[in-house]
This record gives sequence, C-alpha cells and structure tokens, in this order.
Amino acid sequence: MPLLFTRLLPLSAALLLISGCAEVDPGVKERFPSMHNSAPVVRSDVDDLLDFGANLANISVAARAEICRPMVKRQKESPETGILLQLMVGRLLSDTCGDIPKLLEDLADISTSNMSDDRLPKLIAIHTEALKRIGSTHKKLSTLERKQKTVQNVLESKENVGSKKDESRLLREKLDAIRTMEKQLDETSEGK
Repeated sequence: MPLLFTRLLPLSAALLLISGCAEVDPGVKERFPSMHNSAPVVRSDVDDLLDFGANLANISVAARAEICRPMVKRQKESPETGILLQLMVGRLLSDTCGDIPKLLEDLADISTSNMSDDRLPKLIAIHTEALKRIGSTHKKLSTLERKQKTVQNVLESKENVGSKKDESRLLREKLDAIRTMEKQLDETSEGK
C-alpha cells in the first residue's frame, strides 16, 4: 500500500498543477461569468447585481468599457431584464453602459410586483434616481459648455474689433510718419 501511495502522490500532484495552469486569467471569468459563457445566464437578484457592481468598480475604465459595450449590444438585439439591471448598475460607473434616457425608459417598463427578491425594487428605485441625477447633470454641463463657447466667441470677436482699431491707428501713425518724411525730403531737395 505505501508503494501505491508513493506512486500516486506525484501523479495526483502533477494533475493538480496542470489543471491549475489551464486558465490564464481566472479572475475575469469569476468576476463576470455572463461575459464568457456562450449562452449567458444572467441572474438578477440583488446580491449578484451588487457583486457585478463591485467587480466593475474594481477594474480600469477601459476594462469597464470592454464589459459594457457587448452588454449594450446584446440588450439592443434581445432585451433581457437581467442585462438591463446590470447596465443600470454599470451606468453609474461607465458612460459606455448605455444611454441614460433609454435605460430610464426601459427601467420604467419593468414590473417590480412579481420580483422574487423584495430588495430588488428598492435597488432599482435608488439607481433610477441616481441615473436621473447624472442625466440632469450632463444636460446642465452641456448647456454651460455651449454658453461658455458663445461667450468665448463674443469675447474673441470683440478682441478682433479692438485689435482692428489698434491696427488701423498704427497704420495711420505710420502713414503720417511717412508723409512727414516725404515733406522733409521734399523740403531738403527744394532747399538745395
């Protein structure tokens, strides 16, 4: 029996090592299982959404975009409540997780009365208000940027008018100086 054990121990250790090295980046697959399955199973309970949001918060902006873009595309092709809820959570963290007015419209169409988890309607309500606030802030920012450009254009045109006045004054002064020099030259040539 000890001989069999000593022969099986290295073999089992080798198998464990090989199976452990089979996957290059297990973290991404663990954090976003729905992104790596050919037929994604999206769960929509609160804990899964919180896990999704926390995992999304812990990756780079570029990685978030890589997660969100396919989800937005998939949601457009075949709308699913689970993906919509993930986009709702993701939109707080990334602009690539969808258009706020469209998300709000889709979230308003969700029937919360038949949800198995009574915490989910509360989470949806919180995120809906947060998305409304973000959307409103974006609108205000866009309005301020437009106003700033308008003011900047007005100031630039006034500066141009002012600089044109300065240019014409300088040109007049130069012209007067040239005339004075011509008179002096004429006087000196007549005096000879």
